Formats: sequence, C-alpha cells, structure tokens
Amino acid sequence: MRALAIRHVEIEHLGLIERVLEALNFEFEYLDAYKNQSLNRSVRDYSLIFVLGGPMGAYEEELYPFLKREFQIIAEAIKNRIPLLGICLGAQMIAKTLGAKVYRGENGKEIGWINVRKVANHELFSEFPDELRVLQWHQDTFDLPMGALRIYSSKKYANQAFVFDKAVGLQFHIEVTREMVKQWAEVYSDDLSDEGLSKEEILEYSKRDEKFNAEMIESLISRLLNF
Repeated sequence: MRALAIRHVEIEHLGLIERVLEALNFEFEYLDAYKNQSLNRSVRDYSLIFVLGGPMGAYEEELYPFLKREFQIIAEAIKNRIPLLGICLGAQMIAKTLGAKVYRGENGKEIGWINVRKVANHELFSEFPDELRVLQWHQDTFDLPMGALRIYSSKKYANQAFVFDKAVGLQFHIEVTREMVKQWAEVYSDDLSDEGLSKEEILEYSKRDEKFNAEMIESLISRLLNF
C-alpha cells in the first residue's frame, strides 16, 4: 500500500505517523507543496492521503498559489472515497473543500497542551478517550461542513475533530514527536511569547505520551482503511 503526505513546511511532517505507516507496511512519500512540487501519480494510486499543517491560511490561495492545486487533490480524494486525514491546516482545507468557511478565530490563538473533549461517538474514534490531551498551535478555525460529524471540541474552539465519509479532520497535532515539539518551540518561539508560554511548558511531552499518541494514530488509520 502507498500513502501520500502533502507538506507545507519542512518541520511539520508526519512525525509519529511515519512509524505507524512503517508498522503497517506502507510505502509513503511527501509532496512538498511549498516547493511547488507536482503530483506525478493519480490520486487513485494511493490508499491513504495526509494533508499536514503549516503557517499559512486555507483562505490564502492568492498568496500561496500551490494551495489551489491541493484543493483539487483533496476534492478528488473525497470524490473517489480515498481515506483522507487532515491535520491543523489540513483539516481546515478539507472543511473548505466540503463547502465550510475557514477564518481567523475570534477567541485568539490556541497554543500548548490542551484537553479536548469527545462530544460524539464514531467507530473511527472508538479507542480514543473521552478527554484527550493534545498539542494545539493555531488561530484559524472553521465551520463544521454540512454532513460531517463533530467528534472533539475544546473550550476555545468547537471544531477539533470531524468525520465526513472517509475524510477525517484533526485541528490538533496528535502526530508530533518530542523532537518536533522541541523544533517548533525554537522556530515558532514568538507564538509562545505572545501567549505567555515557556519552552519548558511546551516540552512537557513524555515518551509515555508519545507512545499513547502513536497507538491512537494506529487505531484511527487502521479503522479508516477498513471503513
């Protein structure tokens, strides 16, 4: 089986998902959209597609023309019912493709380790707990697409995870490794300062937390492939 990951910035990669894909005997490749790379295969050649995070907005197609090509890939994946997982910006792009509005959140930035609460049950998330501690790093949010089911919410923003057929959107970052968190804390340090967060706080991510997140990812992907 083959997976595609669309990347918008080098440091926001698959992270823990790479380990899960290897365990599931997947071949995977990156499409670095920010380098204006083009897809050399048909979308239908992939068993699983990921759309990852990034600092740009899903509504900034004029500033980042490569987003327009991505929306076409996402639309084709949804049309052909190819399992699709969007994270942060990726979730927002899926929502927009489905006709929902993406915009700057009125409640400000949501950054740091924050609990999200399960608000609906779905078989894809059956092994996920009612409350999940996740890394957030965003200010944009989105309306729930028509026909989608909201799965998780936080106190600041209602739409933290949703399912639409074989497309899943996660506003939060369940994919991060400890090394990724360390790198983000350096590169995006201004965000931490703006929110009054220290690097020490953001690095409170143990090997046990990492292992648990990898288990949740494997459960989600395995179920999505058989859904």
